[in-house]
Amino acid sequence: MNRRPERISFRFSARSRFAACLVTTSDGALAPGWWDLDGTRPPYAGDTPRFREGAPTETTATQVLPTECGGLLRLRGAAGSGRHLLLLSHPASAGPVTEETPTAGTPLAGPRGPSSAEWLSVEARGLRLVPGGPRGTLALAVETAHDGRTRVWRVRSAPLRLSDPVTLPGRVTALLPLDGTGCRYATDLEGPDGYRPASLDLRDGNRLALPSPPDGRIHRLLLSAPASGLLLTASDPGDGRLRIARATLGRRPRLDFPDRLNSLDGAVLPLAADPAGERVALRVSRGAQARLFLYDVAADRPRPAELPPGAFHPVAGWSEGGLRVVYAAPDRPADLVGVPDTAAHGAPATPSGAASPTLDVSATPHAPTEWFATPSGRFEAVRLGDWRTAPTVVVALHGGPEDHWTLGHDPVLARLSETGAAVVAPNQRGSTGYGRAHAEAIHGAWGVPDLADIRALVRTLTEQRPPDAEPPVLLGTSYGGFLALLAVCADPYAWARCAVIAPFLSARGLRERSSAAVRALIDRHGLGEPPDDGLGPRDVERLAHRIRVPLLALHGCDDPVVPVDETRRLRRALTRAGGPERVPHDCLDIAGAGHHPLQERGGAELIDRLVGFLTAGFPDRRRSPAPPGLTVADAAVRHRPSSAVFGHITHDERTPS
Repeated sequence: MNRRPERISFRFSARSRFAACLVTTSDGALAPGWWDLDGTRPPYAGDTPRFREGAPTETTATQVLPTECGGLLRLRGAAGSGRHLLLLSHPASAGPVTEETPTAGTPLAGPRGPSSAEWLSVEARGLRLVPGGPRGTLALAVETAHDGRTRVWRVRSAPLRLSDPVTLPGRVTALLPLDGTGCRYATDLEGPDGYRPASLDLRDGNRLALPSPPDGRIHRLLLSAPASGLLLTASDPGDGRLRIARATLGRRPRLDFPDRLNSLDGAVLPLAADPAGERVALRVSRGAQARLFLYDVAADRPRPAELPPGAFHPVAGWSEGGLRVVYAAPDRPADLVGVPDTAAHGAPATPSGAASPTLDVSATPHAPTEWFATPSGRFEAVRLGDWRTAPTVVVALHGGPEDHWTLGHDPVLARLSETGAAVVAPNQRGSTGYGRAHAEAIHGAWGVPDLADIRALVRTLTEQRPPDAEPPVLLGTSYGGFLALLAVCADPYAWARCAVIAPFLSARGLRERSSAAVRALIDRHGLGEPPDDGLGPRDVERLAHRIRVPLLALHGCDDPVVPVDETRRLRRALTRAGGPERVPHDCLDIAGAGHHPLQERGGAELIDRLVGFLTAGFPDRRRSPAPPGLTVADAAVRHRPSSAVFGHITHDERTPS
């Protein structure tokens, strides 16, 4: 099958002349992609290099950043070690390079002869690249030290090095240019009363306070436009309501909250300002859908751009050649798209190569969303295909839990749709994007209200499909994997198959065995007490004997978020359950993979296996145990019993506490 490449981690250079990202290669690995947006140099599409066995390759954690001189910076970090490798290459002049084991400062030989690529080994904690910097600087590198202080370095070349550090007494989350010299930046510096905006001069380290609400607190800096002195922040003016504030800098700095900007219906995120600082591109999200708006700063007037709803990545570039956004739809992988009527003189320039310059609105359908009713309310779901008539219906549960499905492109869901399966991707309670009450419904209750929503959903899907149709299939990742396992435990005969990726078995167990960051997430939500609904504590390990469907689990051995031992525990629990209705299961440890094994080297083969499992047809739906030796790919799916497929859990089905 000829698959379109997936692109992630888009970045733009300081003045948006160049763009870069990570691209999946034909073997499922990641390689850098690069574009000269306002020029004529050919793109570096990422699928050309063939890396030597054992040579370093990119991961989803690799940072890519194009420089204004046409170079490409890549920063690779070793998880938890504090060691980083910084690479500078020049795709415009030397083309892709065939990488050897790196030696600091040593040029790498490419297929067109020696290139000017250089390596630098860096010992730093939490290092990230930021576009910009004074003249002679490729970019800035921001390091958060163990003591909470921040160091801002200049990245220089010939030789590649970090120099001239400026130390700040606390953490920062943003670094936005305030003038054209690349020396003055706005930053949000952590202090005893939270984050406050300040200007930072990289020449001497001097800091000055920037306008902020006197009775509220600054939350974060959003966007700056040095040409006009514009600075946008997300601020609480003191009434507890988060709004976008416009700070005008200069001799008489002031802060105001534009009425129309703050009246847009949805979550507003500024993406980019035009070179003059007079217009701003805004992403406005409502639930699963997002729209692009162009905002006239002086008139406080937003207007929708001529692009259909979809998913807009939180980065964009606006140069003299026009505005480019990163747009995706369920049937369209993320790509650079030029926005009409944003160039200084006519339409945006057409970047050569793989990046699409414009989008044909009439020829770009977007997947609809659908609202499903539950006894306690309703929730929205992204829908691909007609779930009422498709031979296979896949219910896909997102991770998080602080996340939600959008109209973006997911390679697994797209592949499922291409096979003729329908996909329903719900944003059940606990999902973000629908207000505080919806998101906080699962606080202290993981797997309670959201599980109730999924149980209501499978009832609806089953009742409105033909009587002899196959039951729905479940797919869940991370938290969604936990929820999917609970769903097949709660309604053992309502589902046909279940596949989970990097699942965990209980919130309490994950808290005991995970990292400090994951523990903090769980503590923020609270563990709570088990509800009196017959299912008891939400612990898949003690409920595994209830699973009656073929199960496929994939888990990276090097997962830093959910330890692979969670899936190994699941395998042991399923094996112990045994009994006359034991079902086949494959719980696979993926060597060398992290939390997203489908997005790493070898991911294409895993996707093939996953899609094949989820869409397998089973003519024999009699309710019977799997014969010895039957694999998950061959198992028969039981038909829906005439009684109590969705009924309450009986006394005999409960697990003793």
